[in-house]
Amino acid sequence: MTAPPMPNAQADPDSRRAALAVQANPAERLDYRITLSRPVRVVGAGALSATVDYVPDRVVLVPASLTRYLTGLEGLPWPGPEALGAAILDDINNEAVPRWLRVTVSTRSGPADSDEAVALWHAVVLEDRQPHWHPPAGSAIAAPAGPAPAPWG
Repeated sequence: MTAPPMPNAQADPDSRRAALAVQANPAERLDYRITLSRPVRVVGAGALSATVDYVPDRVVLVPASLTRYLTGLEGLPWPGPEALGAAILDDINNEAVPRWLRVTVSTRSGPADSDEAVALWHAVVLEDRQPHWHPPAGSAIAAPAGPAPAPWG
């Protein structure tokens, strides 16, 4: 008897993560922040914006691989930006093992005429860090901040 098909590829993190590539950190002894951002069109959720902020440890993400990875997520049904953000956080933590990581997934909903008075901006901010890592004193590397600016300007 064969196993029933999986309802979606969200349950298979290995296939999602296959698109992510890393390379050696050229300045491993330094704490510095990398920010990558891209629009993402998700089945049933429309246009989202995904922003990945991280302080690398031994490796850095290859930016083009993050684009491939996020493009691969577009074909999957996600119940909401929370689930999408949690998957991105888990996958990047698994592949790049950064010292600190923040993933922001945001969307705007409202009428097509984009009347700001009735539009809703929904942002999900997820954060993780390695145990015992703290940003250098006086640094804004991983300082708490508001969500990234809305992708529609």
